[in-house]
Amino acid sequence: MSDDEVFENAGGVGSSLTYPVQAGALKKGDHMCIKGHPCKVIELSVSKTGKHGHAKASIVAIDIFTKQKLEDMAPTTHNVDAPFVKSVNYSLMDVREDGQLSLMDDENNMRDDLNLPKDEELAAEIRKQFEDGKEIQLTVFSAMGIEQVLGYKNDSR
Repeated sequence: MSDDEVFENAGGVGSSLTYPVQAGALKKGDHMCIKGHPCKVIELSVSKTGKHGHAKASIVAIDIFTKQKLEDMAPTTHNVDAPFVKSVNYSLMDVREDGQLSLMDDENNMRDDLNLPKDEELAAEIRKQFEDGKEIQLTVFSAMGIEQVLGYKNDSR
């Protein structure tokens, strides 16, 4: 599954993957789209209004899936796109040899359509925890039609 894959059931008919947010209302930690990538804002600075223009927001953000650093600039009175970001925790039931995961949600629904993360270090940690017999919860983020495992924690039940 590639980062560019768009899931057909990302939303209902006519649903959008983004919503508008005024650039001047963004804060550190908010989500926004830069060049079509769902990102988390890590730096934000606003320049003062010039003689003939608007105040401008200079934004530095990290792509939530690839960790790539991206920058954008927008007038504070204009809207930018913000992605709908959802995170769900699943219990890890199995890791196949090819990296495909078997997950279960809180309502005992199973899903087998996700793989280990592309981040090799995180994937190795998850595989090691599972092979050591530890019960772990995987955090799956979805935004812009992409779903990916981005973290884990030991289950303390």
